[in-house]
Amino acid sequence: MDAHDSDRILSGDPDAGTYRVTYAYPSNPPSIAVPLAVAEATGRGVTDVPPMYEAGGVDPDSLDDLFRPTADGTAPECRAVFDYHGYEVTVKSYGRIVLRSRDPLGSRDRRN
Repeated sequence: MDAHDSDRILSGDPDAGTYRVTYAYPSNPPSIAVPLAVAEATGRGVTDVPPMYEAGGVDPDSLDDLFRPTADGTAPECRAVFDYHGYEVTVKSYGRIVLRSRDPLGSRDRRN
């Protein structure tokens, strides 16, 4: 996966407010992939999305450490769920992130 792939939604249902993206180490860990995905889902620039530690109370370094592959390259089996910028974010150990809007009708706040 190319580092620029992180800002592309793999699949989504804007009407339902659900989006799926991937992350990968070391170029695109969850702490980078989550804000990029939320920015794309909301139609904002990534600098317009508040940092996770402010908006979601999530420490980005701790999130990355939780999902960082072990020395043998395997990912630990776990998942994390937290609220961030109007979305329920689920980070899964196999490289998938799912965003679910808390307000599906207003989930695509596209700015001109």
